[in-house]
Amino acid sequence: MIPTITIIGICFSVICSLLAPIGIWIYLIKKDKSGSMNRSILLGMFGFFAAQIIVRVPLLQLLGAQGWFADFANGSPVLYALFLSFTTALAETASRFIILKYAIKDAIGFTSGLGTGFGHGACETLAYVGITSVVNLIVCIMINTNSLAHTENYEEIQATLSSQSPATYFASGAERLLAIMIHVALSVILEYFIKKGMSAKGFIICLAAHCVYDFCVKLISQSGTSVWFTIAAMTVFAAAFIAVMIMIKRTETVEKPALIK
Repeated sequence: MIPTITIIGICFSVICSLLAPIGIWIYLIKKDKSGSMNRSILLGMFGFFAAQIIVRVPLLQLLGAQGWFADFANGSPVLYALFLSFTTALAETASRFIILKYAIKDAIGFTSGLGTGFGHGACETLAYVGITSVVNLIVCIMINTNSLAHTENYEEIQATLSSQSPATYFASGAERLLAIMIHVALSVILEYFIKKGMSAKGFIICLAAHCVYDFCVKLISQSGTSVWFTIAAMTVFAAAFIAVMIMIKRTETVEKPALIK
């Protein structure tokens, strides 16, 4: 039997990584009066899929098959974490930049930055956690109701789900919501620089910010400390990035020309 607290943790993960992104998506579309939000979200989702699923992940798999790279990963964990963080930041910042500067073009603004960032984060969440969480929940229910066939892998599946700390499932849900916030903020920041005609500067700043964030989180998660330390670190980064995003929102609101009475 799978412990009840584990199932509750998985349900929380499903809510954060599947139901919440879908709900926010629907809310943003209904709230948007310009009709461009859904396009920005879909472009953001495509940007993540192209950058990570089509380009970066396959390239890393090719590198992983090389003996020298495996030795590097095992022998220099800190440098390897830095490498992963930099390639993640580079791939995702490049996809944001291309979409905002060339696909959004003249419609670029806070709304397009928010939509692109949300689409980027939502696609990552659904692909990496959402689908897996739903499958885990279904399997847990089937095990506890004795409706899962007792195949040769049955005991292994049950042991894997039971041995995982419930805190891991709760943390994975919280981590996904924080990641979406960070992606939204980074996209809005990049949008601001592009709109101001400082594309190169914005690209470098967002690349560096993303790399530092990802590297710090990786180091903390690899240190063997509680998973909640990782969540705490993500919360600090998310708060900092969102604070900058709010400042940008206020700046763009102030710069709007007043109506002539």
